[in-house]
Amino acid sequence: MSLVSEVKSWLWVPAVWVVVYSILLIIGIGLGPDFYWGVMLVGVPLAIAPITYKNLVGGGCSLRFQICALVKGMIAGMIFFGLTMVADSLLWPNLSLSLGWNPTTLSVTDLFYQIWFFSGIIGGFGARIIEVRGYHTGSEITIAGYQDS
Repeated sequence: MSLVSEVKSWLWVPAVWVVVYSILLIIGIGLGPDFYWGVMLVGVPLAIAPITYKNLVGGGCSLRFQICALVKGMIAGMIFFGLTMVADSLLWPNLSLSLGWNPTTLSVTDLFYQIWFFSGIIGGFGARIIEVRGYHTGSEITIAGYQDS
């Protein structure tokens, strides 16, 4: 796999992050300061883990960089983590002026950023289990569980 195709295989991470972060930010602001981190605590794992799983399952191991789905999930989680920290540090100083509250001033804020990281790991772990067991990639994530297509 060439370096260009390897980089292109990671473009789903920032694209997914922009959508999920934006939706959760809007919902969190709409619910107010009491529920903002609750939205993140529930919404991030429910969105990120399945999306990470879906994007990593069947990807195999990268021969060039010697990483499999679990490590790819960790890397995706680190990217999600970093993007969230940067976005919050840029957005919330301005948003707090108009909203009158800033959730990033809480002492537990750093712990909540780790949700993004661990959600990526969970998705990568699920994809790695599928690779090890040798299941085929023709499955879909549904509300009831996994269905073969």
